[in-house]
Amino acid sequence: MHSSTLFQFCFLLQLVAIALCATQQCHPEDQKALLQIKKDLNNPTALSSWKTTADCCRHWKGVSCDRTKTHRVNFLNLDNIDMKPGHPLSIPPSIATLPYLNTIQLGPANFTGPIPRSLLNLTNLKDLSITSTLLSGTIPEFLSQITTLTDLSLSFNNLSGVIPASLSRLSHLQSLDLQSNSLSGSIPDIFDSFPNFSFLWLSSNQLSGKIPKSMGNINVTYLYLDNNELEGDASMLFGSKKDTWTINLARNKLAFDLGKVEFSNNLQILDLSHNEIYGNIPQQLTTVRDLTSMDLSYNNLCGKIPGGGALSNIVASAYAHNKCLCGSPLPSCTRRRSF
Repeated sequence: MHSSTLFQFCFLLQLVAIALCATQQCHPEDQKALLQIKKDLNNPTALSSWKTTADCCRHWKGVSCDRTKTHRVNFLNLDNIDMKPGHPLSIPPSIATLPYLNTIQLGPANFTGPIPRSLLNLTNLKDLSITSTLLSGTIPEFLSQITTLTDLSLSFNNLSGVIPASLSRLSHLQSLDLQSNSLSGSIPDIFDSFPNFSFLWLSSNQLSGKIPKSMGNINVTYLYLDNNELEGDASMLFGSKKDTWTINLARNKLAFDLGKVEFSNNLQILDLSHNEIYGNIPQQLTTVRDLTSMDLSYNNLCGKIPGGGALSNIVASAYAHNKCLCGSPLPSCTRRRSF
């Protein structure tokens, strides 16, 4: 009787072990790599869920796995890592030991130093986001060798230098976000290389010179070039056959005839304020039914403001400080003073 009970007990233990193995989806090599990342970050409390007793694919914060094919870690999010004040850390090179990663999201966090070259080892990487960190230096040329990238975001960092023309090698790129850095120089003429491009954020840098012609050939949904030092023509960015929802070119030195521009019928937000744009306001804007926000202030526009339609709800301040605009919602014709 005793031997029979012992046999049953051992059999049940074996079944439990088999069940645990069946539910444990975390690959041993991935678990080892993740624990090394945690160690490199000085074991922050934000990663307290990273324990060997839990399945990394299911229970580790910021970690996801492909559950249909490879069962390997393919998503890593390291945000709000609680580093010690005054003790920022570089991005752990050990991230590159997760070979099946296709998405990396780093930040907000006090990561410092340059972007690690070890990222070249990630041959499946599609989405790289390093935002709101203390990262410095230039945008490295080697990023152009990660040709699988579709989305690249390096916004809200301390990056300087120019936007490398070598990014043209990223033929699958669909979105590029470099806003709020200290990037300078001209925007490279590379946008013909991106047939599926939809989102571009270059706001709040120190970019100068003319807008490249190839930028006019892309059909973007969101386009942000505001708060730079760009000059010259920007009319090529518009078009009635485009699907653009938002265009923000505010606070530059752009100069072109607005009266000759045609707008996307999908346009919702238009900000051209604080430039040197001239001409009149096109009547077509009244037919852009989804237009909810517009700012044309601080330019050299003249003529009568078209009435009705989509412009009915645009406030007077959207037309203020122009050369000679007249009509509703302005109380009278306005002429900007010359000093």
